[in-house]
Amino acid sequence: MIIIKKNRLKEIVKDILWMDSKDLSNLTLSKLEQKMKEERFDNNLIKDLIEVLKQRVIKFGENDFQKWLYHLSFKCPEEFQDESFAIEIYEKYHSWIEEAIVKLEQETKISWEVQSEDLKKFDIKARKVQLVIRHRLSEIVLELI
Repeated sequence: MIIIKKNRLKEIVKDILWMDSKDLSNLTLSKLEQKMKEERFDNNLIKDLIEVLKQRVIKFGENDFQKWLYHLSFKCPEEFQDESFAIEIYEKYHSWIEEAIVKLEQETKISWEVQSEDLKKFDIKARKVQLVIRHRLSEIVLELI
């Protein structure tokens, strides 16, 4: 019992310190969708991304979803770490993903291969999806907070 309380206390303190009193109220599905549209995401990809995120809201609730999204910070959502799911997304939206890869390389002046070195264990299609999703989603989150 004491161990559980001690661990829970550590989690609470860690959450408070990491959040730096950020207002996460802007991290809503509607605002994410709006930003994706502004950033010219493929319309059907937006629907698919919002559906994945919506499932998280349903499962964990709005507040926990907002904290999770805030702490994602240039990591790929777990759903997109499933290689077959990421490949499926690539095959549906390959043109948009490839355009996004080119833009990322131009913005960062770093090849997509170097930017995704931590993802080498995945298929090339999955790596590209994971790189684009984690980068663009993190940028949107940063803009919204």
